[in-house]
Amino acid sequence: MKYLSRKFILAFLFTVTGCSVFAFTGKLTGGEFVALVGVILGAFTAGDAAINYIHRDKKDPDAPAG
Repeated sequence: MKYLSRKFILAFLFTVTGCSVFAFTGKLTGGEFVALVGVILGAFTAGDAAINYIHRDKKDPDAPAG
C-alpha cells in the first residue's frame, strides 16, 4: 500500500504537526496554510522523484545507455 510508506507517513505527520502548532498559536491564515502544505508536498514529491530516478537504472542494468 502506497499510503503506508515511511515518506507518506512522515509528510502526513509534519502536516498535522505544523497545522496544529500554527492553529494553537493563532497564526494560521490561508496563505500560511498553503505555504506549509506546499513545502511539505514539494519535499515529498522531490523525495519520491529522487527514489524513482535511483531505482530506474536498477531495473535492467544490462540495458544500453541512451
